Amino acid sequence: MAWRVGVDTGGTFTDVALVDERRGLVAVRKLPSSKEDPSAAILSGVLGLLADHGVKHEAVSRFSHGTTVAVNAVLEGTAARAGMLTTTGFRDVLELARQRRPHLYDMSVPKPEPVVPRELRVEIGGRLDADGGVVAPVGAGLDAAIAALADAEVDAVAVCLLHSYADGAHEEEVRRRVQRALPGVPVSISSEVHPEYREYERFSTTAVNASLVPVMRRYLGRLSDGVAAAGIAPPVRVVQSNGGLASTATTGALPVSTLFSGPSAGVLGAVKVAAEAGVGDIITFDMGGTSTDVCLVRDGRVPIVHEREMDGRPIMGAMVDVVSVGSGGGSIAWVDDGGLLKVGPHSAGAVPGPVAYGRGGARPTVTDADCVLGYLHPDAPLAGTLRVDTDAAARQVAAHVGERLGLDAVAAADGVLRVLQADLVGAVRAVSVARGTDPRDFTLVPYGGAGPLHAAALARELGIRRVLVPPTPGILCAYGALSADVRGDFGATCAAEATEAGLADVVAAFQRLDNRCTEWARVESVTDAVRTERHVELHYANQSHALAVPLDGEPDAESLRRAVDGFHRLYEERYGYALPGEPVRVAAVRLTAIAPSERSWSSERVPEGDPSPTVRDVFIDGAWTPAEVYRREALPPGWSCAGPAIVGQMDATTVVLPRQTARIDAVSNLIIEEAQ
Repeated sequence: MAWRVGVDTGGTFTDVALVDERRGLVAVRKLPSSKEDPSAAILSGVLGLLADHGVKHEAVSRFSHGTTVAVNAVLEGTAARAGMLTTTGFRDVLELARQRRPHLYDMSVPKPEPVVPRELRVEIGGRLDADGGVVAPVGAGLDAAIAALADAEVDAVAVCLLHSYADGAHEEEVRRRVQRALPGVPVSISSEVHPEYREYERFSTTAVNASLVPVMRRYLGRLSDGVAAAGIAPPVRVVQSNGGLASTATTGALPVSTLFSGPSAGVLGAVKVAAEAGVGDIITFDMGGTSTDVCLVRDGRVPIVHEREMDGRPIMGAMVDVVSVGSGGGSIAWVDDGGLLKVGPHSAGAVPGPVAYGRGGARPTVTDADCVLGYLHPDAPLAGTLRVDTDAAARQVAAHVGERLGLDAVAAADGVLRVLQADLVGAVRAVSVARGTDPRDFTLVPYGGAGPLHAAALARELGIRRVLVPPTPGILCAYGALSADVRGDFGATCAAEATEAGLADVVAAFQRLDNRCTEWARVESVTDAVRTERHVELHYANQSHALAVPLDGEPDAESLRRAVDGFHRLYEERYGYALPGEPVRVAAVRLTAIAPSERSWSSERVPEGDPSPTVRDVFIDGAWTPAEVYRREALPPGWSCAGPAIVGQMDATTVVLPRQTARIDAVSNLIIEEAQ
């Protein structure tokens, strides 16, 4: 019998899922994260779950892991001290940042500090032209530059040379010389991290990557050593931002590819659960302790983008298209100097956590407001063991919010949830309405510890008529990691005409990507059949930004022609018009390699316990209202009820509002719909 282990580490909780490949999801565990050493909570949860179910460690066939180590290091400023070597005259690219400002018309808002400070950015001689031709040989001043970084005691080095996307030979030579002079100091070169044009974005991504390599390697080393010491044979694989798995060797060298690991795994889990229910068009709603992530999925296809911002810095690479807001269950509610109620972006995190957790938290959070209004209750322990202190939550909500606004604890808590709701609505509109899509045509899939708690109200506000709550919403990111494919994404700049005249350049660019894919398969130990997908990024002549369209089959004149036709259609869909008479150019080529995961297990669940409800009062629509309270583990397929109701389980709590109905479908999802 073979078993899979899936893990997701968040800012507040670490989630573990255990799957019997023959019988489906067997067990889950949720435990507080360990900020000092995230691997400690992971190993504790995994080994405890295996012991509880009598699973021999050698029976584990797969260990998949979604992580927040990289993103936390960036957001908390705990990344390593990195230096940079760059072309003469380009030392300040990170500082200039294309003259971008956080707010275009507000000069008082400070720009984010470059991840590599100016004194650690050192210029060296050598230069390429835009086609990769050598203008000046590399090396002038290199020894002195390396010595300067050695004296500064940097922990990592980023090498970012002009036009290295066209030819990485200069950067490779610089790396060899740095490694000889500074053994043990990791070196990231931009021609490997992101070999595409646009200097600022490439430099930024490479600098962030370099600063994360020492952090990620230490973490992955501890985790891998702990897993191996426990007798678990398969290597740890890490979920990347693209939703695919990669080895610790790959992610240790390219940790920037894991910045959006956790949210990506959650989207994969939501897509799998929705597909089992026959639903393809969904909006995922992942609300955890510190943030909320939203993604719009059409026809079950996870959307991918190649540029996002992280803490004000551009990050390039393949990433699931998720919009994030700093609102979660642990987000702190506060009143600003102007008397306005705010929620987040600061979070109570795992330690000390919300006031109701009784771990020393003194500032009220969204979770505390949920306790005050009766949604969370001491009789229903969170994560199976944590009992909330409603009285303590009410005192701090009243003291920090109510007194400032002249409200009692209940009215103040209700205000907190109304402000939260506005933030959540904005996130969903950002992936739907703002892109010309009506969210009412989609099913909302909430997960994370706090997602189901607020999903019904969010759906009602947006006019979404159906909510699909997965069987284990609180650990869906861990579940998504279980079903992820091993995946690599490769891209290259290719400035060419999108006609037969430019075909040779397109073919040559794809050949380079094929070579990189072959090396990737060796590093990832991929021996099964690999599926590849090709895309070309096209744009009208004299435009600077491109749209990615599929290239069917091998690159040839016919496939390129079909891609151009697809570009015109996509352009009209996106912008409302097209210019079919204008010449089209290629900006970049992309290759995705996927080693599919066997994930055909079923998810059968047997109801346990009495499905009869209890009753308690909850605050809904401005009044205390009696609501039926159910334990989800006891609800069989076909069960239904009318709101208001509370459905509790170990990893999450679901609220059903008045004038809504809830039912359990054939695959154990909880379906909430507006009553007819």
